[in-house]
Amino acid sequence: MYVKRVELTNFKSFGGTTPIPLLPGFTVISGPNGSGKSNLLDALLFCLGLAGSKGMRAERLPDLVNHTQSTRGRSTVEAAVTTTFDLSDELDLLNTLGKPEGEEVELASNQNGHTNGNGNGNGASETPNTEWSVTRKLRVTQQGTYTSNYFINGEPCTLTDLHEQLNRLRIYPEGYNVVLQGDVTRIISMNAKERREIIDEMAGVASFDRKINQAKDKLDAVKEREDKYHIVEKELIDQRDRLAQDRIKAEKYQKLRGELQAKEQWEVVIRYRQAARSVEQLQAQIQTGETEIVDLTTQIAAIAIDVEKTSAELEKLNAHVRSLGEEEQIALQSTLATREAELRQLQRQEQDLQTASRTLAENLARSQQEIHEQTQTLESLTQEQQTAETRDLATMRQQRDDAKQTLEVSREAANASAASAEAWVQEQTELRHQIDTLLTRLEPKRTEQAQLQERASQLARQIQEQTRSQQTLTHQLTEKQAEQTQLATSLEQATPQIQSIAQAVSAAEQEAQVQKETQTRLLNEQRDKQRTLDKLEAQSQAIQEAQGTHATQVILKMGMSGVHGLVAQLGRVEPRYQVALETAAGGRLGQLVVDDDAIAAAAIEILKQKRAGRATFLPLNKIRAGKAPSASTLRSMGGCVDFAINLIECDDRYWEVFSYVFGSTVVFQAMGDARRYIGQYRIVTLDGELLEQSGAMTGGSSGGRSPIRFGTVDAGESAEITTLKERLKVIDAILFRCEDALEKATIAHQKAMQHLTEARQQHRELQLKSDQVQTEIQRLETQQSQLSQQLQKSTQELTIAQTRLQVLDTEIPTQETQLEQLRQTLADLEQSQTHSEWQQIQLRIRSLESDLNQKELALRTVEQRLLQLDNQRQRLQEKIQQGQSRIQEHRTQQTGQLQQQSTLSNQQLEVSQHIAELQAALAALEKTLGSERQQRDRVDRQLRDLQTRQQQLDWQRGKVQETQGTRRTEVAALHEQLTDQQAELPDPLPEIPDPAPDLSQLQHELRSLQKRLQAMEPVNMLALEEYDRTQSRLEELTEKLETLQEERTELLLRIENFTTLRQRAFKEAYDAVDINFQAIFATLSDGDGHLQLEDPQDPFNGGLNLVAHPKGKPIQRLASMSGGEKSLTALSFIFALQRYRPSPFYAFDEVDMFLDGANVERLARMIKQQAQQAQFIVVSLRRPMIESAERTIGVTQARGAYTQVLGIKLPQSASI
Repeated sequence: MYVKRVELTNFKSFGGTTPIPLLPGFTVISGPNGSGKSNLLDALLFCLGLAGSKGMRAERLPDLVNHTQSTRGRSTVEAAVTTTFDLSDELDLLNTLGKPEGEEVELASNQNGHTNGNGNGNGASETPNTEWSVTRKLRVTQQGTYTSNYFINGEPCTLTDLHEQLNRLRIYPEGYNVVLQGDVTRIISMNAKERREIIDEMAGVASFDRKINQAKDKLDAVKEREDKYHIVEKELIDQRDRLAQDRIKAEKYQKLRGELQAKEQWEVVIRYRQAARSVEQLQAQIQTGETEIVDLTTQIAAIAIDVEKTSAELEKLNAHVRSLGEEEQIALQSTLATREAELRQLQRQEQDLQTASRTLAENLARSQQEIHEQTQTLESLTQEQQTAETRDLATMRQQRDDAKQTLEVSREAANASAASAEAWVQEQTELRHQIDTLLTRLEPKRTEQAQLQERASQLARQIQEQTRSQQTLTHQLTEKQAEQTQLATSLEQATPQIQSIAQAVSAAEQEAQVQKETQTRLLNEQRDKQRTLDKLEAQSQAIQEAQGTHATQVILKMGMSGVHGLVAQLGRVEPRYQVALETAAGGRLGQLVVDDDAIAAAAIEILKQKRAGRATFLPLNKIRAGKAPSASTLRSMGGCVDFAINLIECDDRYWEVFSYVFGSTVVFQAMGDARRYIGQYRIVTLDGELLEQSGAMTGGSSGGRSPIRFGTVDAGESAEITTLKERLKVIDAILFRCEDALEKATIAHQKAMQHLTEARQQHRELQLKSDQVQTEIQRLETQQSQLSQQLQKSTQELTIAQTRLQVLDTEIPTQETQLEQLRQTLADLEQSQTHSEWQQIQLRIRSLESDLNQKELALRTVEQRLLQLDNQRQRLQEKIQQGQSRIQEHRTQQTGQLQQQSTLSNQQLEVSQHIAELQAALAALEKTLGSERQQRDRVDRQLRDLQTRQQQLDWQRGKVQETQGTRRTEVAALHEQLTDQQAELPDPLPEIPDPAPDLSQLQHELRSLQKRLQAMEPVNMLALEEYDRTQSRLEELTEKLETLQEERTELLLRIENFTTLRQRAFKEAYDAVDINFQAIFATLSDGDGHLQLEDPQDPFNGGLNLVAHPKGKPIQRLASMSGGEKSLTALSFIFALQRYRPSPFYAFDEVDMFLDGANVERLARMIKQQAQQAQFIVVSLRRPMIESAERTIGVTQARGAYTQVLGIKLPQSASI
């Protein structure tokens, strides 16, 4: 990607429309001063929105319009710049540009690359599909108003949209894509903090700052709500305290009223009892029965209490038994169940392995048995073949040879007698010769036919066996492939799960790392601030001891009786006199006022014991001041205010104390008035100058005033100490929450790691099984391929044999027909012969020929049998080899199974040992629970006995009550007399103390209670309910405050985490830029340099310095370097920033102006080297820079006041 073309229309010194094509690599723009060469870079800044008007050397944007156009009197003038990028090497990026929120856009096509020049277009230069263009138009009216619009590929857009698209192209507004003349100087002249902020922008610190500010805004909102709740809480506490007093009074009133009502009931009951005494004799028996019932009831109640106690004890024992063994037993049982499940799983695996081993062993034994049987058959066939070859074949051949020899002898004899019948013999001989010739041709074909028939039969059987084997292999292969497909699906499903779990592990680890870094940083800050606080507190305590305030604070904190306080606490002054009176009093403000000298002596003794320092005490019973001064003497003094004692407001009892403190000190308004009376009075001015009567004068800055002030309780803590304590308190809260978050993140990471390990283990097992199945599939495919080749070979051989047999089946019958015809002709000839001797000879010959044919047939039969035996041996050998291969595979599988079985046995042994330990622990736990169960059973039996006793007493009470019913019937008449009085009795009857109070005494108490109630009225009885409601609201508010506090702590932790991430991002950017700076500075200056933070512990609290060590010079900071060294150092810093955040193009504006020739050459080499990765457009007047460039653009300004551009052809490249 590179800038392909820049088109300027009425921009600054460019009039009309000037297209400037550019190429990748290193391009230099050169021309005379004032010719407008820097305006090209200003055009880039203007078009891409990378700088404001001042950054383009203009006061206002309208100043960028060509001044000739502005002076022509047009109503509106327009300047436009179009920058076109070539994205041919980043087509994927091209498709994403211009997509707000991921939507597609249409790109311009079939365009010529120039604007139409008449202003009726949309301002976009037409680009081919691989081009992406940006246009900015500036329209200025005669009134000076203007509008500025941006376009992307001809579509209007905002500056924000443009910067978003440029960010995708790695062109950053805060970056250093375009380096102007002042940028190098600005880096040199900026302070260290501004230089550090450049790294901040590169690291994206601003995004973290925004997040921190958002969190702080939320924190402020939470604080505001918390403050509101605290206000409401204070009001509720005040209301609750007020209601508490009313509640106490209401409770007391309610208690007295209840007591009055109870005693009124007592009065009714006592009157009823006095009236009932007359019938007590009649109810003696009833009373006796009632007593018995009461006794029984008491016993039942006692037993019920015992039952309740025993039940509670039993329940407690049950709970104890359950709690004693529940958690541990459940945990052990759960662990035991898990381990037993693992053991069962291992056993199942072992059983499956044993089953597979047995199957494999059976297959191995079957294969060995088959090989054994085939070997025996092979040996038998070999023996039979050897026997046939050594005995039968030799015998048959000998017999054939003998028959041939005998036939030859007979034929010689026939030839001897052939002279008598020469013609007949000649014809017979001719026929026999034809027959022999035909037999010579026919017999090999018959032998070949027999051999081919045997071979075809053998091949047919072999093909049938191979077909069956191939079907078996195909079935096995199909099963394995299905299993492999299932395993592949499982692996495919497991991979995203593992990735998801790995992402969760990474996220949890990242969260834990952030929390850990935040915790470490806060602990360091806590340690540093605690040290600072300890130091400040020690300094404060030392100051207090030096001023005497420490000892007084010790006495005040003890709360001794008779101690009134410090002198400063007991008086009040107007603010305008405070400085003067505090100066006049001096150290006496910190002296303690006590009742008498005994208290002072006791306090001094305490200070001695505690080694708390020294203090001055002013006992009220002993302190005496001098005579009160007369104010009349002061009236004639110019500038005099009054005596100091008269400006103090205090209780009368402390008058002597303040008279002692101030004496006859006079307060003046200013030093000039007071100087006239030096030596006559002790004088203090309103500004705090002190003039002693002896003539000594004290004054100056007021920064060292005593911390003791009028109206203050103590010396107080400094604002810095208070701030430190508040920060430490906040850090403690954040650390507590951070530890909780770190623990949660650690637990989440451990769980995720456990899940990841399990998932990976399962994935490895699936992968291992898949590899095994794949190996098995490859083996089966190899066997299938070999079998297919064998089948194809056998089929081809069978086809060839069958084809040959078809030929022989056609030829042999023809030749046999010819042979039969010739034999018939010979037979006819021989039958017509009358010579008996010849006939006998011929019969003898035919007999011998027949015997010879039989011998030869027998020989061919033996040879055919030998051929069959040889074919059978070959087939058996092939089967034996296949069986041995299967045995080898089975043994390899057995070895793997033995290893797996050994592994499973070790795992089972380990799990069994663990199970035994768990069972032992369970047995011990059961033993422990046994004694508790026995005790529980004993209490259970005791409870059943008590319940049985309770039932018996209840039955007895029922019998007594039944008897009482009979007795009450007898005294029913007596109760009628008490009916009227009984109607007045309260229901239920109150409990009356025994002995019952006297009636007259009770009536006296009732009158007293009524008077007390009347005296307490009015009483707010609603306070009882209001107090509870207020307390409930207060508790709810407290819960809300706790929630807000937790939310506030969470926000503080979030801020600290953002701070940690902010520091991490800055550190990464700083380290990268530092490494780049060291390498680039070494290249440019032949020296060494590095970046240096002013505060490495807190980089944001300080700045950034550029430290360089030019060759042959000591180490220097930027401020102490020469101009050229500063420029090289600043340029090294700029190159380091560019290398950290690379962009597709860079533009430099006379950055070599302060460098000498040698340094310009180094800079040119550096730019030429960097131009291999990005496009460089450099404005320069220096010869080394121009010579190093790949091409040069010449800029000049003609007499028409317009800038003109000219391309120059350089030796190493084509012209522009």
